[in-house]
Amino acid sequence: MDSHKEQCLPVLDFSRNKLVRGTSHWIATRDNVRKAMEEQGWFVAEFNGVSSDLRSNLLAGMKDMYDLPYHMKIKNENHKASHGYMSMVVDDYQIHESLGIDYATELQACQDFSNLLWPQGNDPFSESTHMYAMALAELDQTVMTMLYEGYGMDEKKHSASYSESTRYLLRLLSYRRQRDGEANTGFVSHTDKSFMSILHQNHVSGLQLKTMTDQWVGFKPSPTRFVVLSGMGLTAWSNDRIKPCYHRVVMSADEIRYSLGFFSFHKGTIRTPEELVDDQHPLRYNPFEHDGLLRFYESYLNSMKKSSEDLLRIYCGVNP
Repeated sequence: MDSHKEQCLPVLDFSRNKLVRGTSHWIATRDNVRKAMEEQGWFVAEFNGVSSDLRSNLLAGMKDMYDLPYHMKIKNENHKASHGYMSMVVDDYQIHESLGIDYATELQACQDFSNLLWPQGNDPFSESTHMYAMALAELDQTVMTMLYEGYGMDEKKHSASYSESTRYLLRLLSYRRQRDGEANTGFVSHTDKSFMSILHQNHVSGLQLKTMTDQWVGFKPSPTRFVVLSGMGLTAWSNDRIKPCYHRVVMSADEIRYSLGFFSFHKGTIRTPEELVDDQHPLRYNPFEHDGLLRFYESYLNSMKKSSEDLLRIYCGVNP
């Protein structure tokens, strides 16, 4: 069932000055994070960790980046699925284009990306992408801390392990509608292969999220609002308590939609913590390498030509 109308979705307040561990606000937000993730696999975070200047500088830098010649942008190569340069063309008209910075919380990775596209360098863009990645890594890790607490786990032990074993991919994306003015689906309904994803954008609408009642709802953009989505990695980690979020992009506006996707991936093995396995929740997934899932996803789609809906279960399910 579809509902393309933008809606004021439930928002959780992640303002830095309010998130103090042990306070009533922290506890309420923590409980709401678990509830939202288990019920629909996503929520909207009000987060003031990205200043208006940083957001403006980053969006301006993205416009300059997309004005670069095609032969420069395709230098953004990465063997991992959906990590490097990507584009979508309909009737010789480009409706989507995106590039990626792997290990974006490392300044050197951001500098290498800028130097690849601008041989003379682009320090302001490197600094903006790195600062942005660091801010969103903070949000990502805060959400995970709340999940650890919400499930009654040893937060200190698991948070330290998560921080050390996580790499972050920052994708810079642009969408436009078709040349004839018809609305188009820039990204079909899909779930992410990440552990968790955080989406942010300019003022142009297009993102739609699926609710637990199978309705599509439009996200109304705001400079300080970020959509936090569960990926397949979080589904396996949570032993199926948290399902991956289905989402898509439908473009109908005349303006270009610029967005940023921030994706967390485990550097090594994802395994379900023993605290999340019991008689009511028997183990659903075998331990697996996150990068191995990405490779399997690419080969599975290329060889089987099927939907990736059952990808996780087929790849590492205890009873595939």
